[in-house]
Amino acid sequence: MQRKKDDIGKCVEKEAKKIFLKKGFAKTSMREIAEKSGVGLSNIYNYYVSKDDLFCSIVAPVVNEFKEMIDSYHNPKNIDVTQQWMPGMAEKTAAEYSCIMQKYRDLLNLLLFKSAGSSLANFKEEFTDEATEMMLKYMDAMKQIYPALKWDFSPFFIHINAVQMFTLLEEIIMHKISEKDAEQIFIEYVNYHNNGWKILIYNDL
Repeated sequence: MQRKKDDIGKCVEKEAKKIFLKKGFAKTSMREIAEKSGVGLSNIYNYYVSKDDLFCSIVAPVVNEFKEMIDSYHNPKNIDVTQQWMPGMAEKTAAEYSCIMQKYRDLLNLLLFKSAGSSLANFKEEFTDEATEMMLKYMDAMKQIYPALKWDFSPFFIHINAVQMFTLLEEIIMHKISEKDAEQIFIEYVNYHNNGWKILIYNDL
């Protein structure tokens, strides 16, 4: 019985994702999803309380990935700033970007371009604000550990750095960059990003 319920949910989400990708959240109806999935409209509401709930369920994997990434790189309990420049760290970070793109390109498309009208319509802005706050707290923590380094950056500069990540992902999706080319782009971006921060932080020493 439980297996059947799981199969129905997967079927609904599979067909809903196709329609959301084609038409966007706002122009997609639950009735159309029901017709395409072959699951009765009333039955779908046994699984999802609303269209928004369904949409959020579909993109949840990539949303969770972003949350894990921000905690990994901006939580002083998880990473010391000097680790950013350890051998192989740039390649590791670039590989994580590549993995997200390979696994979740369609979900990124939904989240960044097709979410208007949903509760995730402002995800990029809200996540950027959260990342900015975390980065500022991270810098305060690093300042206590490495007081000789430069940590006084404007919050808006930090905000711009957080936005850059989304701009990179959006451009790769919009221009339909291949996975192979994206891997190289991520390596170039991470090296540029990390070395830029290194120059700023150590500039006056």
